[in-house]
Amino acid sequence: MMRRTVLHANWEFAQRTWDTEKIGYSRMPWQSATIPGHVHLDLQDHGIIPDPHEKMYEASVQWVDQADWSYRTTFEWSPMEGTDRRLLNFEGLDTVCTILLNGEQIGASDNMFVPVTLDITDKLKEGTNELRIDFESAIRVGNERRDIYFKENNIGEKIDRFEERTFVRKAQYMYGWDWGPRLVSCGIWKPVTLIECTGRILDVHVQQEWGEDSVELVVTTEFEGAGLVALHRVLGAEDGPIWKRDGRITMEETEMWSHENPNVLRVWTELFTVQDAEWFLSEQPEGLTDEESSIDYRVTNFGLTKIQLVRDPDEFGESFEFSVNGELIWARGANWIPDHSFPSIVDEERLRDRLSKAKDMGFNMLRVWGGGLYETDDFYNICDELGILVWQDFPFGCAYYPDDQPWQDVIRNEATVNVKRIRNHPCLALWCGNNENLEMFINQWGGPECTPDRYYGENHYDKVLPEVVAAADAKTSYIATSPIGTPPNEKIVDAKRRGPNSDGYGDQHNWDVWHGRGDWKHYTESKGRFSSEYGFASSCTLSTWENAAKVPGDSDPTAPVVVWHDKTGKGTETFHGFVELHYPHSNDLEDWVYYSQLNQRDALRHGVEHYRRSEYCKGSLIWQLNDCWPVQSWAILDSEGEYKALAYDLRRLHADVLLSVYRENEKIQLWAINDGSSPAYLEPVVRAYDLLSGEIVKEQGVGAVVLEPGERRQVGVFDVSGLPTPQTAIAFEEEGMDPAWRLLNEPKNTRLALAPTITVSTAEPGALVIDIPGPVVDLMLTEEGSPAPFTENFITMLAPGQIRIATTRRPASISARSLAGYHKVVVTRSAF
Repeated sequence: MMRRTVLHANWEFAQRTWDTEKIGYSRMPWQSATIPGHVHLDLQDHGIIPDPHEKMYEASVQWVDQADWSYRTTFEWSPMEGTDRRLLNFEGLDTVCTILLNGEQIGASDNMFVPVTLDITDKLKEGTNELRIDFESAIRVGNERRDIYFKENNIGEKIDRFEERTFVRKAQYMYGWDWGPRLVSCGIWKPVTLIECTGRILDVHVQQEWGEDSVELVVTTEFEGAGLVALHRVLGAEDGPIWKRDGRITMEETEMWSHENPNVLRVWTELFTVQDAEWFLSEQPEGLTDEESSIDYRVTNFGLTKIQLVRDPDEFGESFEFSVNGELIWARGANWIPDHSFPSIVDEERLRDRLSKAKDMGFNMLRVWGGGLYETDDFYNICDELGILVWQDFPFGCAYYPDDQPWQDVIRNEATVNVKRIRNHPCLALWCGNNENLEMFINQWGGPECTPDRYYGENHYDKVLPEVVAAADAKTSYIATSPIGTPPNEKIVDAKRRGPNSDGYGDQHNWDVWHGRGDWKHYTESKGRFSSEYGFASSCTLSTWENAAKVPGDSDPTAPVVVWHDKTGKGTETFHGFVELHYPHSNDLEDWVYYSQLNQRDALRHGVEHYRRSEYCKGSLIWQLNDCWPVQSWAILDSEGEYKALAYDLRRLHADVLLSVYRENEKIQLWAINDGSSPAYLEPVVRAYDLLSGEIVKEQGVGAVVLEPGERRQVGVFDVSGLPTPQTAIAFEEEGMDPAWRLLNEPKNTRLALAPTITVSTAEPGALVIDIPGPVVDLMLTEEGSPAPFTENFITMLAPGQIRIATTRRPASISARSLAGYHKVVVTRSAF
């Protein structure tokens, strides 16, 4: 009753604006294209452009985005008996284009985020059909629209952050960001399908009505086609309910979904004729039907869960915290950006790799940032399975946006389509209108002369988007912007404003450290209620420099190609200066990778521990989890998915029970934190170690500590006066937990024993046993030219000992360096 034909074969592409009149120019022929894809990827495949992620090639491919491009294919078609409609479905077109079938324009697209479905019942012809998509330059179109809008609204040309990108509904990061290249591109970035049917399911909405001991699911199916009815059944529940026609299903004694227990359920929905549905319900056949026995079917993820954002006035200002199933949680995670410059590359396997690593690092939340995308179904499905809550920004970021009635209509349609697509996922925790747009306006980024007379985009965030969320997903909280922490009576712009990024209220983007005072020690001055953005930049891994960026490890860390892969805008002197406050000067790129990643680790260790010690902060979302190309940035995973130094320590920093230390002069505060759901019983000990000998030079117990869920408190003080600062490290330790350790001196001034020879043996396949005969600080293990296969790294052992770590494959060779320098490595045996 339905046939879906994927139309990904036989595609070709060509430039439509190629100048063929000049002598010496050749016309670009139609050449093969990959669908889904982007024009840059097709040009690379044919050797017309280099990979813009390598070296400095980004600069050489900017002409691509000034051109118009066409894609075409042919396909054979003959009618399918029993169907009366033919639909052409484009899941994603990027972005401004017209669609032609057999030479006739049948549609157009102007929004990367909205699918296009065209009824071609009377347009198809039996035999060969030609489909063509003509793309226009998004840069040119955006500038044309900007010029018209500025004239109509009497906006001066000096206005900053009201650029061509805001006049095209397209992922904003593709225009370039302070961590990403400017590769605007175009293409058919999602699947194309020919659908032949008599009816089809458009949407399934699973709502929950809670009673005292049960919950009733109200399943609403939107479909098209006459004389049809939808039937539903819940999958995954024990003794799951049988098929229902009325859309109401009572659930009893089924586990709820949470970040700790991600119990994903599914509703199977099938579309039948009324007659077939009556037969089906009367027979109640065992098991499930398949797509051939009904007109259409759909499987919908959901979970029994109640997630709310809590914002209440209190003694500190106004709270900002999440409640899951009635229990307040401490949010731990990061911000997510699109995982590649060309999002068609990002498939389910790549997403699962990145998101599984986030889970390994103890994440329970990701914020899908507003300069990117509404993510794919695969993304939300994996977050459902892993128990990672999703804060979803609408795609507006760091800019003003046109918001008159025609644009409001565009955004209402875009938001409705995507809210309906995402709303059933149990991982969804919050909708947010934009990233930093109100903060930008209130604090007049660029200066008063560059700020418009009103907040352009406000109609979207304060009217359109909340209306869409209220109508389509009333269960999920909505905020208009992030950060949103405006104190009372401070909404007027004046010299004393604190604006939406204030201490004490709402969420906070703490960029005063990186973009302000520069030294990460200032994180402890924040009184944020929820730190939804903060970070410290570092280099990508050495293997990513060599394999992806094609930059050798012995390069000058200030060479032009290295600087090109740094979009932070700080400049080499300032960036390196931040690191050299604490670590030695970098003589080559390998040094820079090591020292800058350790500095990032120290910065976020300082920040996360500060926020978790706080009695009023309820969340930490680091900027950022991932990268879209090989770059120096704030990411925890680089563009190849490799762990930076910070990633290994986040397992400890994000654990439910955490030991923390904070130094004030010669006193070390000792803290214990419990953000788990059950009491914690501890007997921690703090020790001072001599870094030359590994001997314990001072030891102090703090006694038995009992922490209730949600409790954090200082449990002791350790006096380090009189200890030889240059050669001493302290560790706050509890059996079975990773210690909280610190050097008493800056790493660059610490006295260390000569790097000892390290012996590596294999106790069993897949594991390495490392013998370290003396104290070692931040031992980094690498394999030349390859990503490190080690599940633990940047290892600190303050006394001689042995450590066993898993490895994902047999390393061809092992190199090791620590803060003391390079180590000789002796491999004694191999059981691989």
